Amino acid sequence: MMKSFASSTLNLIICFFVIINIINVDDVSDAADFNVQTGSLQITSPEAIRQTADSAIGDFGVPLYGATLVGEVVMPPTGEERGCAPLSKQLVATSPNMPVIALLTRGDCFFVEKVHNAQQAGAAAAIIMDNVDEGLLTMANPVDNPSVDVIAEKVVIPSALVAKSVGEAMRGALKEGSRVVAEMDWKESISHPDDRVEYEFWTTSNDGCGPNCERQAAFKRDFKEKAIKFDQGEHTLSTPHFLMWHCTNHESVSSTTDKEGCYSQCIRGGRYCDPTASSDEQSRSEVMGGGGGIKPVLGREVMAENLRQLCLHRNAAQNGQSWVWWEYASRYVDECPATGSGSRGFGRDCSLRVMDDISREFRGAIDLQKIESCVGDVDEDLPHPLLDEESKLQAGSNQRTKVILLPTIMINERQYRGRLDVQSVMHGLCAGFDESTEPAACLSSVIERNECTRDNDFGGCWKSDSAGTFHACLDTFRGYRCECPSGFRDAAGENADLETKGKSCRDIDECAEGTHECDQTCENTVGSYRCLCAPGYRLVLDRACFVSDMCKAFPNGGCGAHATCISDPVEDKRFDGREADGRCQCDDGYVLDPHNIKMCIKEHKFHEGISIGMFVLGSIVVVLLLATIGYSLYKWRLRQHMDAEIRQVLSQYMPLDTTAAGAAAP
Repeated sequence: MMKSFASSTLNLIICFFVIINIINVDDVSDAADFNVQTGSLQITSPEAIRQTADSAIGDFGVPLYGATLVGEVVMPPTGEERGCAPLSKQLVATSPNMPVIALLTRGDCFFVEKVHNAQQAGAAAAIIMDNVDEGLLTMANPVDNPSVDVIAEKVVIPSALVAKSVGEAMRGALKEGSRVVAEMDWKESISHPDDRVEYEFWTTSNDGCGPNCERQAAFKRDFKEKAIKFDQGEHTLSTPHFLMWHCTNHESVSSTTDKEGCYSQCIRGGRYCDPTASSDEQSRSEVMGGGGGIKPVLGREVMAENLRQLCLHRNAAQNGQSWVWWEYASRYVDECPATGSGSRGFGRDCSLRVMDDISREFRGAIDLQKIESCVGDVDEDLPHPLLDEESKLQAGSNQRTKVILLPTIMINERQYRGRLDVQSVMHGLCAGFDESTEPAACLSSVIERNECTRDNDFGGCWKSDSAGTFHACLDTFRGYRCECPSGFRDAAGENADLETKGKSCRDIDECAEGTHECDQTCENTVGSYRCLCAPGYRLVLDRACFVSDMCKAFPNGGCGAHATCISDPVEDKRFDGREADGRCQCDDGYVLDPHNIKMCIKEHKFHEGISIGMFVLGSIVVVLLLATIGYSLYKWRLRQHMDAEIRQVLSQYMPLDTTAAGAAAP
């Protein structure tokens, strides 16, 4: 009984430790530890209050990263300024087609409730003015509030908090009857230094800690395809991270029971602990509903899996395959859930099985031995270098902000604010690319608005006609820029400044300038040119001219006297047209010259040529045959003569056997 009470007490302490670091509710002003992501707010009218001020981006909804929104500021009806209940009237701008920016006052309810009510009343964005003079803080969602979580999922407009003085200036002008127009700017909210975006995803491997963990698990499944494609294309470099806490001074914990609870929540002697899981089996069983034979997932098991995934990513990144983590993480949440058991449940056995499957499928993408070596002994009472690195990153520094919430996405070292869904996160990632370096996926209609359209008059850039058949508007994720299209030259010259560039373009005559690639005839067209071929030739690949009919391409097809060129389409030549369709046919009494098939010679000359040739060939054969026979006879006669001389010399020194070769002895 006492042990259960002590463990429960420790759980409460752990939860308190995590929660006090999170600023969630409307009226909490101590937000020093929570990073404030700012955008720009420019009040353009009336002139009396014209100014530019910072605004704090809300941690919900959909910030328009990389873009701006110009709208008319509208207040709710009197008595509804705080927006804590559904508004009684729709918010409407005085100018047709002008987006509405709702101006609300802080207090009495959660920020997300205010923004949701403004959205339901027709607002395209919401500005909440602070009710106290203080520095900007981030509007975040409350913890463990299911009803508010449901509302947050429905918010699809951007929101921002402004200082009290800025809000009062707009409210005062509105009460005087002035029309207030403002521009909300998110172009610099995420840095965009180059053509590759580096982002971090702070998450947990635990899918059983409630709606928050379930949302993270769902995001891993849904975002996997795009994350892998971007990483493989070297457009992005993704890195997973895992939030943790430390059982500080664990050696001095007075109660043995508390020490055991601390160790069950942590690995490596209580140094690294997971904040998302229960520390004892009883409380975990209650969370999971109890019974059913489900083994509860302890904090130390979650922390061990977090470490395993860190090691996997480290190994994959060293091989230039950081995308492997997304493949593994998405499979792990499906195949090794917290509600599973055995080899299909949360833990090392299931993890190794999934890694082995991926390694075989992607030909050694995962080195199990290196990963196991990296993880080491989780019960060893020593620091782990990889987890120490995680702890330092989480704590933040002068160069980067502290991470205190799950999930957190950092894009180019700036915290992302907004919904955890594919489209919203993609919008944030695309804002991190330098202008005009973003991949094609960032310019799709579901991610950004094409400003180079007829309705937008092609951004005021040059156009060839009212329909914009050719125009100088180049759409980018952050907006557009004026740049003469291919086939046109800027009338202001190559060194034109931004104000004049792309405002006037003239057609380039490639034919006259000799920059065309035609084989034969070049004909200039607006914005380009086209190639033409002479009769008997056909155009190949829009540039080259190949002979299509030899008889038309050359006089009489190049055939000589006493010959007629005959087109023979039946005898197809090579597809690319490199050989002509046509042949030379000789007149009666003539045949093709065997040495030149385009020339015809008289038939008797052909036979004479053949007879002479045969005679010469026969003579050569006869001469060679006679020479061979003569040489053979000469060699035989010479050998007989030499044998006789040798026997004569030898007979002077010894008697020689005169028996014929092969005869038997007497």
